[in-house]
Amino acid sequence: MPSIKFKENWEESLQLFDAWFNHKPTGRPLMNLLAVREPDKCLSTGFSSIDYDSPEDMYLNTDKVFSNLMYESQNTHFMAEAFPQFSMNLGAGSMALYLGSQPSFAYDTLWFSHFLEDYASLPLRFDPDNYWFKKHLEITRRQVELIKDTDIMVCIPDIIENIDIISAIRDPQTCCLDLYDHPDELKSALQNISEIYTKYYDSFYELVKKPNQTVAYTAAGIFCTGKTGKIQCDFSAMLSPSQFDEFILPSIKRQCDEIPNNLYHLDGPECLCHVDSLMAIEKLKILQWTSGTRNPRGGDEAWYDLYKKARSADKGLCILLNEYSVEESIYRADALVKKFGANGLFFHFPVMSQKQAEALMIKADREWK
Repeated sequence: MPSIKFKENWEESLQLFDAWFNHKPTGRPLMNLLAVREPDKCLSTGFSSIDYDSPEDMYLNTDKVFSNLMYESQNTHFMAEAFPQFSMNLGAGSMALYLGSQPSFAYDTLWFSHFLEDYASLPLRFDPDNYWFKKHLEITRRQVELIKDTDIMVCIPDIIENIDIISAIRDPQTCCLDLYDHPDELKSALQNISEIYTKYYDSFYELVKKPNQTVAYTAAGIFCTGKTGKIQCDFSAMLSPSQFDEFILPSIKRQCDEIPNNLYHLDGPECLCHVDSLMAIEKLKILQWTSGTRNPRGGDEAWYDLYKKARSADKGLCILLNEYSVEESIYRADALVKKFGANGLFFHFPVMSQKQAEALMIKADREWK
């Protein structure tokens, strides 16, 4: 296969991501900007779209996923900080599989079986011989082989951490009861999960990092020099602030220490009560807020107080504007830059035409610096 290059400004984007994660000036905001190429500017990769035979095939057939990625990317112009990324997740929270869950594949999701009946009978540990961990490493090695003649980045998969994993292998309702019935055992398990996460993360990191030490993470369209990743605790929607601080905060602080280029995914208004604790973590770098389907979308004025709190704590913001029309997303971004300044912001825009994207780049350079 001839060498294929999809993105033109890798060095500039890397410099901006490095600056963003390290709270340094970026000039204009970072932008995840995907444009549909004009017909006469489409690339020819020689790949075609391939149907999957089953949900398992969609998750596990690396060659088919790569062919579809190449086919889709030939019509896409990766502008600003958007980049071609090759992600193959075994669900959101694949550590559940590495620890002993069995998967139930579906085209729209992947479910994990519950198996942890109590904390004493089955100690949680890093198992390099686990079938699904070895399978995921095999998939990742094949990904790295397939992209060798391209500038696509293979992403670290969505391993997920802390009590989100415990709830996946035990079940959320039982985890809620554990907070009261087995608090010490739960704390010990959470500490164990944090140690295990590091080993799984490092295994994938060593496989996918580039010679210049850059690495991409499967969530939020991020890459950077050195260890990079997303941190979350969706289960925190069911926790009081005191429970969050007691049970969850230690593992989040540990991950921020170990993954310097970190982004915290805060999901849903029920989690907003934990923002003060999160913003007090010195080494937490970026906040990405997902408001939920029944609430105003990202970038809405309803969230300005949250954004102000993050910027006051010297945290960057990843703001999802991709659910708006192109025109409204630009309007929202313009208002955000006027309110908070250009530095520290990363906008995700909806897919747009080449002409619209070029006009947006001009606007960003002229008005948002």
